[in-house]
Amino acid sequence: MSDFDDIKFSFLYIDLYSMGKEWFYPESKVPYNMLRYIVRGEAEFFINGEKIHVKQNDIVYIPWGCKMSCRAVSGNFEFYSVRFITSVFWEDKDVLKEYYGLQRITQAQGEEKYFEEIYKWVKTKHVAKKSFIRGYLYVLIASLSVRGIPEHVERRREDAKECDLDKILLRESKCNKMDSRVRIVTDYIILHPEEKFTPEKMARMVGLSKQRFSTLFKDNTGKSPMEYAKEIKLTTAARKLLVSTESISEIAYDVGYEDPNYFIREFKKAFGYTPNRYRVGAKEF
Repeated sequence: MSDFDDIKFSFLYIDLYSMGKEWFYPESKVPYNMLRYIVRGEAEFFINGEKIHVKQNDIVYIPWGCKMSCRAVSGNFEFYSVRFITSVFWEDKDVLKEYYGLQRITQAQGEEKYFEEIYKWVKTKHVAKKSFIRGYLYVLIASLSVRGIPEHVERRREDAKECDLDKILLRESKCNKMDSRVRIVTDYIILHPEEKFTPEKMARMVGLSKQRFSTLFKDNTGKSPMEYAKEIKLTTAARKLLVSTESISEIAYDVGYEDPNYFIREFKKAFGYTPNRYRVGAKEF
């Protein structure tokens, strides 16, 4: 399996939902990755048109950008839902499926405790809160990845038979560790989303020309420097919307937008919702 140690998983939100038999959530675009653990009951999820029947003890992987609707088919349907994002976005690739081997549905074999621990720590005010949440999220993804490896590896072997050498080399080159210069810039953006970024500024941070840096950055992340910076700003804002009570304007300023109205337009373009609708709607499912 490819080494993706450089990819970070950023926790957004978790909640425990209890729904009646009449529960239905209309089709919407999912603006983050989700893992759901079914505590009890049964339901039908429709993910990009695919009908998925879920039941007690299932863990369901729902990728960023998919279209999903849900409905309960039993009374007392209960589930945990963890939302998170990845720091790297490969163009036209589902990172967790293609490189980590996560399956659509996995039967829990002890992973339920990670959902419970994340939920427990979210409710505390302890100084170690963020470390525990981040740690349990990483362990949860790692556990599901290990469980998904056999089928995943076999599928990659079959795919390789159908690829010529150039395609194999190109694919594998994307699986190498992120270039250290790109890593420096991505880490800085994540830590300082409020700053104004330009390709020139980012290139100067690592002593490269604008053109060389932009090419290197795209090769390593699948995004241009400005696309990446905007995504980090907006996903940081998305997390703030879910975990804080700050106003839309305050959050816009926090991530470097001087005009809240422009921020609202950019947010809706990226996530399909206005910030207010995202804040309210995300907690509904």
